[in-house]
Amino acid sequence: MNSKIVKRFLGCSAIATTMMFGASLAQADETLSDGQKATVESLIEDYLLKNPDVLLRAIQNVQVWQATEKARQQAEAITPVWDALVADSSVPSLGPVDAPVTVIEFFDYHCGYCKRAFDGVMDIAKEHDGKVRTIFVEFPILREESATAARAALAADKQGKYMEIHEAFMANRGLLDDTRIDELAASAGVDVAKMREDMQSPEIGGMIAQYAAMARTVGISGTPAFIINGTMVSGADMDRVNALVKTGLEEAS
Repeated sequence: MNSKIVKRFLGCSAIATTMMFGASLAQADETLSDGQKATVESLIEDYLLKNPDVLLRAIQNVQVWQATEKARQQAEAITPVWDALVADSSVPSLGPVDAPVTVIEFFDYHCGYCKRAFDGVMDIAKEHDGKVRTIFVEFPILREESATAARAALAADKQGKYMEIHEAFMANRGLLDDTRIDELAASAGVDVAKMREDMQSPEIGGMIAQYAAMARTVGISGTPAFIINGTMVSGADMDRVNALVKTGLEEAS
């Protein structure tokens, strides 16, 4: 095995080990002289060169620890965001608030993957009516028109027309510019003039900013992203979403 690889691993593993076991190792390292450190490193390097399987197992252990630590940190970040969205009645949703399973979706109206996932999202809500709550979180990140469409949807919600306009926007295959937004809103029975007025309200702007901050907190950088009973699913992996919904329903039964 190349000695350069071993030396590189020694440096990386020292950092990872310090992260896992705390500052005590770093303090112990400071008590060794430069000569002692060189001797210890030489002995370790020689051993690893003669026993490469030990090095490979150590690398695998570090990778497992890193993945576990990342998952733990993400779970800790998700909990407050999950609790806030579930408790916030102003966030558009379908299904009873006391449903045993809650599906939260972060989406953008110009996201092709969100549009592909839309039928699956709605199928879950319909198939498990009364047992699943679906929360729709506007997360316009792809273009300026996405932000305008998100404002329009939240303004339509004030008229009790959120799902009508949400479905219309998701079904649209072109650019949602101002003209198209107004056309779809009117077809959905929305008072367009009132919608446009409400779109400028600080309340709606604050909601979108809050949702964006929540997405950053849990590490969401693309759409769609789902949180099912506290578990994150990135991308339009509807098989995974359905599996988590099924598990949640089984645990609740």
